Amino acid sequence: MPYLRTELATDFPEPSNWWQRLTAMDTANPSYRGKYHRIRCWLIEFDVDGNPGREIGLDAQGAVVLAGPSKRDYGFWLDTNMRFADFAGESVTPEYFERMWTASGVSAPD
Repeated sequence: MPYLRTELATDFPEPSNWWQRLTAMDTANPSYRGKYHRIRCWLIEFDVDGNPGREIGLDAQGAVVLAGPSKRDYGFWLDTNMRFADFAGESVTPEYFERMWTASGVSAPD
């Protein structure tokens, strides 16, 4: 399975007022709410067909902001029609991805 680091979808503005916070609700990913603006890169695992599997959003210091899918969150990239060929970025090792996944504390859905 390929693993990729990308800076796609890292330009979300921070909600600055109550209306933006209210309309920024992400019902498919409730644990992600209010965190998108902190993401500076994504680590994405792809399956053998090139579809996104697991994802990890990292901040500017490389710390985990969010990860999914989980029992509570469907996943940002899983909710798109994008495949591996649609992404720009660089490869990361499976070991690095797994280390960051473990650091996220997320348990993948059963």
